[in-house]
Amino acid sequence: LLFLTWQRNEEMGITDWMTLDISEKRKLYKELCTGLTPHKQSLFNAKVANRTRHFSLGLEDMMKTQNASALMRTADAFGVHRVDIYDKNERFNVASGISKGVEKWLDTTFFNTYNDGNQKEWANQLKSSGRKLYVTAVDSRARPIESLDASVSATICFGNEHEGASDLLQSLADELIYIPMQGFVESFNVSVSCGIVLHHLTHHMELSGVKRGLEEEDELNTLIQWSLRTVSNPHQYLG
Repeated sequence: LLFLTWQRNEEMGITDWMTLDISEKRKLYKELCTGLTPHKQSLFNAKVANRTRHFSLGLEDMMKTQNASALMRTADAFGVHRVDIYDKNERFNVASGISKGVEKWLDTTFFNTYNDGNQKEWANQLKSSGRKLYVTAVDSRARPIESLDASVSATICFGNEHEGASDLLQSLADELIYIPMQGFVESFNVSVSCGIVLHHLTHHMELSGVKRGLEEEDELNTLIQWSLRTVSNPHQYLG
């Protein structure tokens, strides 16, 4: 198990570059490119162009590391750039064998009971982004995903495999959502559910005219972060 990359970077003290103005960041990225192969530069440019913050992913107390890691992998696959994680533990672990290392490419934020508060504080933090809060639930009040307006920006939250999203988080949701099913079972496992929901919403997001891509400085910040996590000895560029 590995702690997420951003935590290691915080400990290494390589996030001070965030205080630079945009012209200085452009200069930093140009220098970082000297440590990247042309193929890696081209790959980063292609991938960042397909990132989106229109939808983000929220994980509430996943409990099983393998499930959380699989959901993060799903977010990356659909270009969902932001993952917010609520966990009762002080540190959140990622199984890199399952995540396939996507923790290096995602924008992740952690919220835990010990330092930050409960689900109410977390939900308020999520809503402060301007996105709606959608929580998946098997509940008579829930709306089928087909009825959602994909042009509306939202954070989609999933609870753990056994208990689902907490009652408190459900009570704070702007919408409870579910995937209609035709068989005897009432729910998919959380990894399958995440894939279906993100595929549906990101696909219909594009059909509604919402384009992929990040704002200029956000894109530059992302490219710098990816580069710092790729080049050998990143400190040499941050002196």
